Amino acid sequence: MAMNTASSLDLLHQAQLSEVAVAVCFNGISQSVMMISPNNLHDFALGFALTEGLISSTAEVLDIVIKKQALGWQLNLHVLSRTEHRLKQRRRTMAGPTGCGLCGIASINEAMSVPTKALNSPILPDVDIIINARDSLSKIQKNHQGVKGNHTAVYFDLQAQVIAVREDVGRHSALDKLIGSLYSNKQERVAGFALLTSRCSHDLVIKAARAKLPMLVTLSQPTDLAVASAEQSGLALFSFQQGQLKRFA
Repeated sequence: MAMNTASSLDLLHQAQLSEVAVAVCFNGISQSVMMISPNNLHDFALGFALTEGLISSTAEVLDIVIKKQALGWQLNLHVLSRTEHRLKQRRRTMAGPTGCGLCGIASINEAMSVPTKALNSPILPDVDIIINARDSLSKIQKNHQGVKGNHTAVYFDLQAQVIAVREDVGRHSALDKLIGSLYSNKQERVAGFALLTSRCSHDLVIKAARAKLPMLVTLSQPTDLAVASAEQSGLALFSFQQGQLKRFA
């Protein structure tokens, strides 16, 4: 898959909270418009396409072209013709806009669908490893010029070593960027877990499951639906509840 890596498009983190309109297009056809932070846009485009079920594999993406517009950014994913055909069929059934975590979803049935459970159970880290990862967040954010108020998504290996870090003003977009980074750098098969500085909802679980992440950790407890979805998809789900780590699925 060809990558557009022009330095002018590799934006640094902003000194303050930043939010812009970003249009996600496939072969020039707009699919969704998101309000996100204007950094790591290539990772966002790939991660969003995967976690929203718009593509099932990165092999469907031939190139990603990023263009600055007067009022925001345009991310154009050049995809296979069969992918374009499927997305056109999907657009014909779209009933209207949805919330920030489930964008472009055609129906309630699709929004509530859960990815198939993996046959093999994931290798899980020790509890102390997860706690150490949580405790290292402030240092990680500082080392990556993190912006206070943004959500941070980190992927750790089973020894709590950082594999990838991404952030965004929105929790969904932070996770999308992290997943896009993992797939861009061929790190998606590294055994480990994602940690997200937010509460856990159904849509975050679905994004993680679609990306085939083995485990998700959040800093606040999940909703009942998130727990049910994690159990159904086979995603290992841990959250901190009143400062204590608890496994929910």
